[in-house]
Amino acid sequence: MAPVSSSSTSVVTAGAASNASVFAQLAQIQAQLQAQNDALSNQATAQSSNAIGTVQNFTKSVSKSQYNTVASATDIGTVTKGQTRVNAFGALASGDQADYLSFKLSRKSAINLGHLDMGKTRVQVMTKTGTVLADSDSKSGKLFDAYNSMINGQTTLDAGTYNIKVSRATGVKLTEKVNYGVQVAAGDYSKDYTTTVTAASSTASISASAAGISSALTDQITTMKNWTIGQTGTQKLMGSMIDLFS
Repeated sequence: MAPVSSSSTSVVTAGAASNASVFAQLAQIQAQLQAQNDALSNQATAQSSNAIGTVQNFTKSVSKSQYNTVASATDIGTVTKGQTRVNAFGALASGDQADYLSFKLSRKSAINLGHLDMGKTRVQVMTKTGTVLADSDSKSGKLFDAYNSMINGQTTLDAGTYNIKVSRATGVKLTEKVNYGVQVAAGDYSKDYTTTVTAASSTASISASAAGISSALTDQITTMKNWTIGQTGTQKLMGSMIDLFS
């Protein structure tokens, strides 16, 4: 086995040191989402999203565009009412302003939006041309209300293509790496599609050592374990983040 470079060792040590705080945050998220789920079950007008029978799981890994704009958003799949759920996991590296994701809604449906919020990310749902429909920033007024409506399965969208912009929450430094997880369904589902969004391909412009670290981290992400069939949105999002930090 080839010796591990000092730079790689530093990355591993730094990652291990952050695990304790990460799992503490995840515990808080679990409590937050459980409370949200309890509230949702008491809303007669809310649409839930549950697995139907034996769920088929599909995974892919995609490098995001180096331009990373609305026009070059990463495709995470098609949402069909009563059939499919799409998930996306990735990270904003130091200096990354935002990630843009794209999903298609095959027919007019109420959507169920999932967002693993560790207090570090801001999620905005947009039309394919960039008009903001919903915003997780609590100071965004009606757009924040629209975001909560999507979380609760109470917003109906026309068939078409939509974008999700993931950026840092207010106060989070641009130099801080931030992991994220988002999810979209339209009611119940029997097929689950997961996209791991990796860094744009740019190894030609970085050192061999940095390229090696990048490759190792990419391999770690793309070899994530399959999730238990029929997991809830909460379990899916949290399980993925735990794997990313393992």
